[in-house]
Amino acid sequence: MPKDNGPATASPAAATPPLRRPRLEAAIGWLAAAGLVFLLAVMAVVAYESRQRAIEEATERAESAAHVLAEHAARLFDASDLLVEHTAQRIRDLSWDEIEASKETWDSLRAEVGHLPFLDAVWLNDQAGLLRLSTIGFPTPPSDAHDRDAFLAHLSGPDHPYISQLIVGRVTQKPTFLVSRRLGNRDGTFRGIASVTVDPAYFEEFYRNLDLPSDPSILLFRADDLAVLVHHPDGNPQAPAPVPDFVKRSVQAHPAMAVATGDDAIVAHRRVENWPVYVAVRIGLEPVLADWRAALAPYAGLAALAAAALLVLSAFGFRQAHAARLVQERLEARVQERTASLETALAQRDAVLAQKDLLMREANHRIKNSLQVISSLLSLQGQSTGNAETRESLHEAGRRVHAVSDIHQLLYKVDDIQLVPFHEYLTALCRDLERSALAESDGWRLTLTVEPVEVPSDQAVPLGLIANELLMNAVKHAYPSEGPGAGSKPIVVGLRHDGDSVRLIIEDDGVGLPDGFDWRRSRSLGMRLVHALTNQLDATLSVEPRRPGTSYRLDMPLVLVAS
Repeated sequence: MPKDNGPATASPAAATPPLRRPRLEAAIGWLAAAGLVFLLAVMAVVAYESRQRAIEEATERAESAAHVLAEHAARLFDASDLLVEHTAQRIRDLSWDEIEASKETWDSLRAEVGHLPFLDAVWLNDQAGLLRLSTIGFPTPPSDAHDRDAFLAHLSGPDHPYISQLIVGRVTQKPTFLVSRRLGNRDGTFRGIASVTVDPAYFEEFYRNLDLPSDPSILLFRADDLAVLVHHPDGNPQAPAPVPDFVKRSVQAHPAMAVATGDDAIVAHRRVENWPVYVAVRIGLEPVLADWRAALAPYAGLAALAAAALLVLSAFGFRQAHAARLVQERLEARVQERTASLETALAQRDAVLAQKDLLMREANHRIKNSLQVISSLLSLQGQSTGNAETRESLHEAGRRVHAVSDIHQLLYKVDDIQLVPFHEYLTALCRDLERSALAESDGWRLTLTVEPVEVPSDQAVPLGLIANELLMNAVKHAYPSEGPGAGSKPIVVGLRHDGDSVRLIIEDDGVGLPDGFDWRRSRSLGMRLVHALTNQLDATLSVEPRRPGTSYRLDMPLVLVAS
């Protein structure tokens, strides 16, 4: 039986829960007050963090919207410029008079404009600024653009796309702005400009249909002078409000893109790729904070209920403390009486367990001594007989008894007699056999590769006998005095855990097994004993021939030992 080292050996003070003092009940009130303070602090932290998170989410929305709208504007401007370039190539070899009179050119350009809903019309102005062709109507209505900023910019500037200021068309009488390019003669002189008018109402409609969260205001403005082209929501399409100073400072500080938070708004701006235009998205802080307050309101109500509950709990704790003081003395008297009774019972139990442990150790010690005496008697009897076969049989019987004795020797030494450190037993067995074999002849070399393995005592004895038989079988038969392997005589012994089982391996480089040898049908007492013990342990023994030698591999499932 194992020693009982479980909770039952604990002292009475540890086995008996301590009495709850009245001050614990009183502490409930103080804890409730502390909990109230903690709750308020947590709510303050949660409110602050959720407010910051709401602002951060609004900032991310503004930044994401600016990115999307800048990409959208870039695609529109690219398409507009592509139409302007196509128009310039189409009229390259035509004179202005031919252009003005060409209904075919007008029809073609009008059809192309019809495919781009964000454009109003294509415009072609000569070197004097006179309008020579426009898809707004045919024949072309009279108009002069010599004082427009787009015309002036191309008059002396290089041939690159230009976005004009917001203007009111002299022909259409509606707000618009131009995407234009310089037209040049073959000698490089100024020939006029080709342009398309972009409809700001298209942007307004697009922004409105996006249904962006937080109802942001959106600005599309030029990079050089920050002149506004589109302002959504549009208060005055012909004269939109200028870019706020806060946005101007942000653009000047971060020309490519940035997100800035002011006292009343979050603004994200981004430059349109390859174009001197910015998109800015402004989200007001007040709507964001209003949503935050609405989301926080249920939690604030729960916090108020929790605070009321803590106040009730505080009053309850003080009342309970008063009641606990009244019964404390009676409980202490009863606990002292119970403690004394438990101390007596535990002392008696410990004495019985100590006696039982002593008896078990003494029994193992005596069994070990008795088995050693039997082994010695068998050895002496074998030495006194004249028959070699009888002497060998008695010697093997004594060795088997000695193997069992070694198991009981380990059980006498270990703390927990339910488990045997089998690696120690196997190491001692190998060393004994090595010394015995070396005494008879040279060349023996036992190599041990063992892991620390503990085996239940019920399995240790049969496993020890199997190991003993297999090792002796290798020592006796693997290396005959004559023939292969007569010089070096290595034997390898391995022991290791293999999942929930133990694997024992014994290998030699000897002459090997005879052809057709079946160890299960061997008439050898040792192999019959191995077969019987293998079945008893529910183990599997594999005997495999090697070149040279033989390999024995035993896989034994471990039996769980109750703690």
